[in-house]
Amino acid sequence: MKNDYGGAAMQALETETTIEINFSPLTRRYTLEEFWALPEREDHARYELIGGFLFMVPPPNPPHGDVASRLLRKLMEFVIANNIEGNVHFPPEPVWLRAEGSTYLEPDLMYVSKELREKMGDKRTSADIVFEFLSRSTKVYDQTIKADTYLALGIRELWLFDPWNAIVEVRHASKKGEILVWKSIKYSHGHHAKSRVLEGFEVSVDDLFAEL
Repeated sequence: MKNDYGGAAMQALETETTIEINFSPLTRRYTLEEFWALPEREDHARYELIGGFLFMVPPPNPPHGDVASRLLRKLMEFVIANNIEGNVHFPPEPVWLRAEGSTYLEPDLMYVSKELREKMGDKRTSADIVFEFLSRSTKVYDQTIKADTYLALGIRELWLFDPWNAIVEVRHASKKGEILVWKSIKYSHGHHAKSRVLEGFEVSVDDLFAEL
């Protein structure tokens, strides 16, 4: 038997599989226990949970790791040189919140002050500063959904690193009336990105993105 293209006809394969992981907010909300029980993905993507809704985050693209490594070194040098008692955390350390709609996020890097750590106890529900290094596959998610979730969790300052345009965006939590909003400052070539929360900490944009 031949098909219309002159080749041998292929027999259709009918198989049925069950897809148990559901990403639609219309049909499924996950508890933390259900979220933690999800299987690891073979493609190295990971899951995050926001308000009980599941998000899949693709693995990062270069130069994500290079920028993260440079910033981590500068941040640790500053904390040590100034005898700051706060902690610096990186994946898989999370920020998580158990609620009717639970949340679990893994920042690329975060700073937690001694004061905030003592206030939270053994449940890290927030951080003073979060640092996210943008990848092409996660850029929009990091700048919108994830950023606004950090705002709702009480993160006071968010740094977003864009290696393709050599821009560091520093957002500060604020209010417009009763609504939480981010106020943003963008730093480019020739400038130093500065923190308001970690006083004295600043980063040269040129040094951070040099030769990338």
